[in-house]
Amino acid sequence: MTNANLTITQLQQAIIAQPDNHQLLAQLGELYCVQQQYELAHDYFNEAIQRQPNYYWAIAHRGETYRLQGNYSIALTDFNQALTQKSDYVWAIAHRGMTYRLMGKTYYTLALTDFNQAIQLKPDYAWAIAYRCRIYDLLRSYQEALVDFDKAIALDQNLFDNKHSERGMLLSYCGCYEEAIAVCQQALLENPRDHFALYNIAVFKMRWQGWSSAQPEIETARATLQSAVNTPDRGIVLYRLGGLAALEGHTELALQFLQAAILLDNTAIDFALHDIAWLELRSYPQFQSLVVEK
Repeated sequence: MTNANLTITQLQQAIIAQPDNHQLLAQLGELYCVQQQYELAHDYFNEAIQRQPNYYWAIAHRGETYRLQGNYSIALTDFNQALTQKSDYVWAIAHRGMTYRLMGKTYYTLALTDFNQAIQLKPDYAWAIAYRCRIYDLLRSYQEALVDFDKAIALDQNLFDNKHSERGMLLSYCGCYEEAIAVCQQALLENPRDHFALYNIAVFKMRWQGWSSAQPEIETARATLQSAVNTPDRGIVLYRLGGLAALEGHTELALQFLQAAILLDNTAIDFALHDIAWLELRSYPQFQSLVVEK
């Protein structure tokens, strides 16, 4: 694309002067998409495509707009159409993979195939490596996920919001509890009240050394989480309070927290299916009914 730094007003003025310029129309659509004005984005993408029907960039980015709106089947149609025009369009391959990932468990292998293809075409594509890590995690291929996590971080330190705690979780899934705790303690050096790190340390220590050894960490994590209940993170905070209750054998309380968390933040389902705090509850019908995998 050209004129990447133009504002919406500047693009509108440029389009007045060049009304048949399909690239300017598509670029304006992209700017509206970034601002989450999706209907306006569609208008300009459609106009660009009308003027240039084989314009794969506009078709793919219209597909991304549909993905962001949650219209996954329509998004796939656009990504597929764009890729018939340019089969090695790496961005479209990777974002089609992200669409498959969001469509649920049945589509994870298709997502993995797309991310693999994107990375083969562009080995340093940090975004695709990071999301392939997510897919490996969801598929319980934790060693592969950890390798991708480290590759992605080496390329871009900002890809993961909670890089220490997320790496600690992957290590814990591989049974490396001591190393997982040490990694999460790095997060506490940056923020001593990081409830993600405190929760992880409590869970890992419980699995590694037992309840009596982990009790101080559990209490510290619980107190910090309770102080954050009425923040924008309420959903994940309730989830983690449930995880601590599960660790201590308070099954009903744990399930109540989990149910409330899922209503606020659907990502709690993915967490619960992998989080080792919930190991004993995974066979419970009540737990299974809450976290039915799509």
